[in-house]
Amino acid sequence: MTYDLIVIGGGIGGSSLARRMAASGARVLVLERETEFHDRIRGEALQPWGSLEAQRLEVDGILRPISAELRSFDQYLNRVHAFRRDLVATTAPALPMLGFYHPKAQEALLTAAAAAGAEIRRGVSAENIVPGARPTVTAKASGKSQEVEARMVAVCAGRNPALRARLGFQVKRGSIPLMLSGVWLTNLPQEVDHSIAYVCNDIVRGAVVGLFPQPDDHARAYFGFHPTQCQRLQGDGAFSRFLEECKISSDGVIPLSSAKPAGPLSSFECVDVWVNHPYADSVALVGDAASSNDPSWGQGLSLALRDARVLSDELLKSTDWNSAGHHYAELHDEYYGKVRTVSGWFYDLFQRLGADAELRRARALPLLAQDPTRTPDVLFSGPDFPLHANARTRFFGEDAGVAAATT
Repeated sequence: MTYDLIVIGGGIGGSSLARRMAASGARVLVLERETEFHDRIRGEALQPWGSLEAQRLEVDGILRPISAELRSFDQYLNRVHAFRRDLVATTAPALPMLGFYHPKAQEALLTAAAAAGAEIRRGVSAENIVPGARPTVTAKASGKSQEVEARMVAVCAGRNPALRARLGFQVKRGSIPLMLSGVWLTNLPQEVDHSIAYVCNDIVRGAVVGLFPQPDDHARAYFGFHPTQCQRLQGDGAFSRFLEECKISSDGVIPLSSAKPAGPLSSFECVDVWVNHPYADSVALVGDAASSNDPSWGQGLSLALRDARVLSDELLKSTDWNSAGHHYAELHDEYYGKVRTVSGWFYDLFQRLGADAELRRARALPLLAQDPTRTPDVLFSGPDFPLHANARTRFFGEDAGVAAATT
C-alpha cells in the first residue's frame, strides 16, 4: 500500500504533523503502537514559544480546551521569591504556557488527525524501515506483518536508539549528571493558582522543584536532583520521599502539602540526546527521535511541535521532498542547537555543583537581578529570540570585570 507520508508514532508531534499534512491533501498513514495512551511521566508544560508553534500548526484550538493557561511564571531561588513574570506581557510570542495531561493531548491530536483524513492504525508497531527513494515500513499487528510504502517516513516514536542505529543515524549524548522525577497530582492545596507555573531552584543542592497546574484539580510536579544528593525516586512507595525532597528544596513555597498521586512516579536522566541532521534517504526524525533536550527546562513539547511545523512547512512548499527533508534537518540543527546551548548555560548557573559554580553564581545572579535582559530568553520566547555573540558573557556576568558580592 502506498502513501505520501507514513508517520511512526501518534504522539503530540506525530499527530500534529499528520493532521496538517492530511488537511493539506496528502495521503497519510499513522502507525501507533499503543491502543490506549498511558501516563509515562512526559512533559506537560508547553512554553509560550510552543504555544505559538501550536497556533502555526492550527492545533491550539485542540489543546487550549484541555489546558490550564499558565499566564504567570513564579521563580524562587533558595526558597526566596525572586520574581513573578507575566508571560503574555513579556515574551516574544505574547502567549501563556499551557499545562495539560499528556495522554489526553495525545488522544485529542490523534483524533484530529483522523478527522483531517489521516489513516490511523493503532496497536501496530514498525518492525523495520527500509530507506530509499520509496521507503518501506514493515508494520506488525496481532502477529501479522504488512509492508507499506511512501514518499517519506517520519519517525516520531520518541527515543529509540535501536531503530535510529539501524537507520544509520549517529546519536550524540550530553554529559549533564542530573535526574528528573515526575508525578501527576490531584487533591491540590487551595492556594495553588491554576494560572501560575511554579519553579524553585535550590542552588545549594543543585535541585529544582516545579509545579505546573492543569484543569480539574490536577497538576504535574517535578523534582530534579543530582544522584549524589538524593537516591532515585521510583514507584508508588517513593511518593512520601518525593514530597519530602520537594519540601527540603522549596521549604513549602511551592504548595504541595495535601497533594496525592494520581499516576505513577518515576525518574529519568536529564541528558541531551540528539542526532545531527535528522534526515536521510527519505526518512525524517521528529521530536525526541531527533533530539531530546534536558527536561529540567521543559523544552521537549515545544521542540516536537516546532519539528512538526518546520517539516510540514518544507514538504508543503516543495515538490522535491528529498531537498525539503534536508532543509528541515538543517533548520532543526540550528534551532535545537540554540536551545541546547542556552539550557546548558542555565544548568551551569542554577544546577552545577562545586566551587567554580559558586563563584559563577556570586558574580552573575546579582547582575541578573539588576538587569533581566542579561538572561537570554530562548527558553520562553523560543529559538527565534536573537542570541548575540556576547550573550554567554552577559549571562554569566563575565563582562563586569570584578565579581559581584556573594548572594
